[in-house]
Amino acid sequence: MEAEEEIVMTAAKRNGSAIMRLERVNHSEIDFKKVHHVAGGPYKGILINKAATDLNTVEASEGRLEFLAYMVDEDHNNEAIQDYWTLRFWFQGNADGMTKKKTFTDYFQELMNPTNFPKNYIGFIKKALVVLRSYPVIKRVDLEVNQTTEPPPEESLPPIKSFTTVFTPAVYTYQLLPEIPIQNKTFITFMLKAAGDAHIALSAVYSELERKTWEITIGAENNTKSTIKEGAMGQVKIEALTLNILTNDDFRYFWISWAENHIEVGRGAQYGYGRFLHWYVPPNKQFNVNCLGVSTDKASRGQWEFAEILDPEEEFGKQARKKKLKKSLIWLAKKQRILQCLEDSYPNTIPVSNLLKLCKVKLSDTTTAAVMLNDLQNKGFIKEVEKGFWMRIQSGGADAKDEVQIVKNIPRLTSQEQPTIAVITSLYCEKLAVDALIDNKTTFVKYKTEGESQVYSVGRIGRHKIVSTKLSKDASSPENSKISTENSVTRLLGTFSKVQHVFLVGVGGSVPDYDDASKHVRLGDIVVSLPPKERSCLYVHCQKVEHTVRTDEFKFNVKHWACADDALQKVAEKIRKVTDSSSDTERPWDIYLEEASERLKAEESSFHRPFINTDRLYYTNPDGTVVEVQHPSGDKNYIEGRTNVRFGAISNGMNIAKDGKLRKTFARLYGIKAYDLDTDAILESLEGNRNESFLIIRGIADYADGSRKEWQPYSAMAAAAYMKTLIMAL
Repeated sequence: MEAEEEIVMTAAKRNGSAIMRLERVNHSEIDFKKVHHVAGGPYKGILINKAATDLNTVEASEGRLEFLAYMVDEDHNNEAIQDYWTLRFWFQGNADGMTKKKTFTDYFQELMNPTNFPKNYIGFIKKALVVLRSYPVIKRVDLEVNQTTEPPPEESLPPIKSFTTVFTPAVYTYQLLPEIPIQNKTFITFMLKAAGDAHIALSAVYSELERKTWEITIGAENNTKSTIKEGAMGQVKIEALTLNILTNDDFRYFWISWAENHIEVGRGAQYGYGRFLHWYVPPNKQFNVNCLGVSTDKASRGQWEFAEILDPEEEFGKQARKKKLKKSLIWLAKKQRILQCLEDSYPNTIPVSNLLKLCKVKLSDTTTAAVMLNDLQNKGFIKEVEKGFWMRIQSGGADAKDEVQIVKNIPRLTSQEQPTIAVITSLYCEKLAVDALIDNKTTFVKYKTEGESQVYSVGRIGRHKIVSTKLSKDASSPENSKISTENSVTRLLGTFSKVQHVFLVGVGGSVPDYDDASKHVRLGDIVVSLPPKERSCLYVHCQKVEHTVRTDEFKFNVKHWACADDALQKVAEKIRKVTDSSSDTERPWDIYLEEASERLKAEESSFHRPFINTDRLYYTNPDGTVVEVQHPSGDKNYIEGRTNVRFGAISNGMNIAKDGKLRKTFARLYGIKAYDLDTDAILESLEGNRNESFLIIRGIADYADGSRKEWQPYSAMAAAAYMKTLIMAL
């Protein structure tokens, strides 16, 4: 607690109830004329006001606990006294909902700890004041006591009701509520005060409200109807006429159930009655509901109240469960790390000893790790291809005709079956995105426990035969990765000798334009390697940077690549002219984005576009300070959130992309529109194998080099959609 802050208690009567308000107040704001007692010694910093006739009206509380207390009055023949206690909580600072819920629950547990529980009311109030000093996030606590004649329950300890209050602004932005536990539940009840457009998201995971989410909207379209949608702002599955179901004046009770894959919504405090929405989730859409989010819309602000019954005996024994939960979360992170390592290495295998070392699994935890590996294998994510050697497994895709074969040797293809176009990817999500747009494909995985494995997906796009591959990445040795890349490209072109054109499809980082929206490259946009007018190079690799301190000038030693056969560039230029000619012209990549998104729904990775508010732009000032800035405004035809295509050279090398000053200087000199990673090794191999026709397509995942993960799946899918656009026009 800060030195100038005191805790002040004020007692009052209201409607027959006794209320004690415990509040943090700055010393300069205390009205000492109202102070009855200034505590000292162990109670220093606590002030007791004179009794008040009433308390100041304040905003609605953010948390509430209610319980019945049963006591014995020793002065009146041990007469039983029953009091109904309500504790209301307000908070200060910017704590999130989870922190607030944990804080007031921990405060209550410490207050009610039976080992040092006070013997009378005075002792209880003293303890409440002293304990409050240890919880600086709590701004105010109101303790309200009401005598009741309600009969005592049969159980040894009465139930405790915990209420969490959530306020939502008049903006369609979800507040995620991990403080409202719904795992292992099949319904919730809540109270709601709003004028309309109240949204509830039931989701599998918090980060993906567009995928594996059911959105219930109560009071939509001016408080006239209610709906159930698949995904946030998704397709309406069922709707009902519900005139004036919400009001901004009073709380109204609602319940939502998802038991046995039936989504039901009803009005009233009693679950199962007053149902006005019902939809059965088909088997291919079913998932476990683990997460809750709420929002209102521009039509109204909202105030929500969620209730939870706490078991007092259970609550006081939470420390062991917290420790267990923490361990579970650590293992969940390790599971994700295992998948990430195998995805980076794919199609190569990883020995189990190396895998556990990469994931920092202790020797004492190897049994748990073995159980986890088997669980991932049972779910079809990974496979032990030989004893002790693990590989990520790629699914065949949405089309039942597609298949994946693990082989010792790649089958020979006839001359007519040989592909003429090759697509090279580096990340696992890039390979999935490309393959989603290849029809009638078969994937061959040739693995070796020692040496380099290969993966080739052979199929068609339009009238063209296609082969796609993924390069393995060795996290422990960038030099080994480069050698492996060059060998893999050589092997690809040797195995499929009729390949004429090569596409490099994946993610990259934007070179933003802070002033001109028509040149600005945002997250989710696409950059295609067409050379700037004043230059002929498609790709520039910086090999060395020299800095003259006296003049603060940079000199770059570079290598650049261009195509002798510019057939792909000509088609890209033709598409550019057609789509730029009119804002009403159909953009084929939008159609293919939808196609890929639909086919990738079954994947465990989310390929949905992240929320637009995650696309944050920063600017580095000359003094090195970094500030957040607004994206430049577009003209009347500009649509925010739409995937746009920009054209220019692409680059990497010498960590230029991660240095704000260097990346701007280099981009201006060479007409760079995007940066990426490791492409120079691919181009070296293409050049060595005399390939004369290639094109690089990058979906933008960040403002550096494309290595940030949140936007990678969607941006990879955007790049794949443009690839198909060009191939269909070739």
